[in-house]
Amino acid sequence: MSLKKATPKAVFEACEQLELQDRAWNRDDVRLIIGGGSFSVIDPLIQAWRKLQPVREVAPSVPTDLLIQVATMLEQQVSDYIGEIELRDQEREVTLLALNEAVAENLQRLEFELTEQLALSQQANHDLEAECSRVEHELREKTQSFLAAEVKLQVSEEASASLNERLKEQQAIYESSLQQQKQSQLDEIARSLELHQQQVNQLKMESQQQLAQQKVELVDAAQLSEDRLMRLLDQGRIELKELQRSSTEKLEVLSREQQTDKQRVNKQSHEIKSLEAALQQSQLDATQLTTRHETQLVLLNTDKLIMQQQLTEQAAEKGGLESLASSIKQIQDQMAKDQAAKGVAPK
Repeated sequence: MSLKKATPKAVFEACEQLELQDRAWNRDDVRLIIGGGSFSVIDPLIQAWRKLQPVREVAPSVPTDLLIQVATMLEQQVSDYIGEIELRDQEREVTLLALNEAVAENLQRLEFELTEQLALSQQANHDLEAECSRVEHELREKTQSFLAAEVKLQVSEEASASLNERLKEQQAIYESSLQQQKQSQLDEIARSLELHQQQVNQLKMESQQQLAQQKVELVDAAQLSEDRLMRLLDQGRIELKELQRSSTEKLEVLSREQQTDKQRVNKQSHEIKSLEAALQQSQLDATQLTTRHETQLVLLNTDKLIMQQQLTEQAAEKGGLESLASSIKQIQDQMAKDQAAKGVAPK
């Protein structure tokens, strides 16, 4: 609709109005007055109006009909130009629509692939989080076991301290009683106390060894869990980087494929045009060849009819000659019989 507003008459009138205002103006002012129009149509009309101004100044008495004819010719040229522009726009729109559909299909396929990859990444991330939660749970359990072992050690130390106190008290009691007993009893009590002290020391040593072993096991388990967690995190980062790199490579490949498709479309368009021209030429050649063949066929049919007529005539003549020869032979036989009857030797 905007192209139809930019007629030669409307543009000329707008130029006249702007020229009467005695100020500088440009194509935007003309387009504003006529209410629209394409600059590719308005610019040639403004140039034509400027070229007609010297004619008006030199020959102001130029008939209006002549100017109208000129304007009509310009309008016809502009209309043809507008038609060409609309045709090119339609062709360009069809081409762009086809390209947009191809790009939309490629983007949809790419989106589907990326969605699948994202789902796989989310699943891997979920599995990694579950593994981290399990490791943290195991670490908490190990920590609780470590705390329980520390509590046990503390209880053992308190029990040992209480036992030592009790032993000291008993030792005091024994010492007070040893003064009243014999040397043998003193020796026996001393051995008993020494044995009991060895048992206490052994029990304490065993408790300390078990606690140290549990500490080492807990530290090793925590280190293993931490190493496993770090490996899982590193593997997740590596997989994420690989996914990003593969996505980038796929995008680049799709871009190259899109460029290749564009070049292939252009090449196929040229090939289609060449094939259409060749097809038209082939159809023309086939038509001419068919016409020649039909003409030759008619001539051959005519020659065939003529030859058939000649053969019929020759057959008829041959039949007449055969009948004539038969008649002559009959006459000769009859003459021979007559001569034989008359006693004349046949010649």
